[in-house]
Amino acid sequence: MFRVLVVVAVIAATSVIYAGGVTRRTVRRQRQFLDNGGYDRDAATSSSVCPERNGRYPLGNQCDKYLQCENGVPAEKLCPDGLFFNSKSSIFSYPCQYPPEVDCEGRTQLQPPQSTSDCPRQFGYFRLGDETKCGQFLNCVNGIGYKFDCPEGLAFNELTFRCDWPDQVDTCDAEAFLGFRCPPEENPLEGHKLHPNSMDCQKFYLCVSGRPRLYNCGTGLGFNELIGACDIRENVTSCYSRTPDNFVRLG
Repeated sequence: MFRVLVVVAVIAATSVIYAGGVTRRTVRRQRQFLDNGGYDRDAATSSSVCPERNGRYPLGNQCDKYLQCENGVPAEKLCPDGLFFNSKSSIFSYPCQYPPEVDCEGRTQLQPPQSTSDCPRQFGYFRLGDETKCGQFLNCVNGIGYKFDCPEGLAFNELTFRCDWPDQVDTCDAEAFLGFRCPPEENPLEGHKLHPNSMDCQKFYLCVSGRPRLYNCGTGLGFNELIGACDIRENVTSCYSRTPDNFVRLG
């Protein structure tokens, strides 16, 4: 009698489900989902096959998508917008990382950008300004942008996400950014020549392959053009301006 009641109850419940517009196929898939430990095998694409029982693997030609396998069960994962899947990451580390840390060769596609009023993508580092103002960048976290400045004289490199010499950044006009142009007659075979900064005696320029780099001697020092090196400020005439009565310290 008890078994009969159970069967009748199941049939009645099933009839209610079907009456609500859910098909028999949907019910079968729900049962398969539970039988498979909570993973819908029918929903997986043909590429969602685990190469090994456990691990994380690139998926197709999309660099921010990957396949996570646990006990042979595949699950497609998508990195947060702006981060890429690193197939070389340790199984104990988070696999989604910034673009400079990931080799995306052969995986050129990305998810559509989820831009905000601050950021072009949810995560990442982005340069602010044009090729003449290369020293500021934006750090985007969950679509919120935070502005940062590179150390003086350095430019933000969008390829490495680091502050670099401006002559090493393709999108930066080093001469316009630093306000100095190396003399054209300088002979590269004679080595690197140092040039004073006309606005600040503590600073100087180093020309590398005809492109300028800005240096700072540091507190209490100035660039002595006579010896071509940093020296105590008292020995650097460019740090003082002669007047009829005395020397006035500059910088």
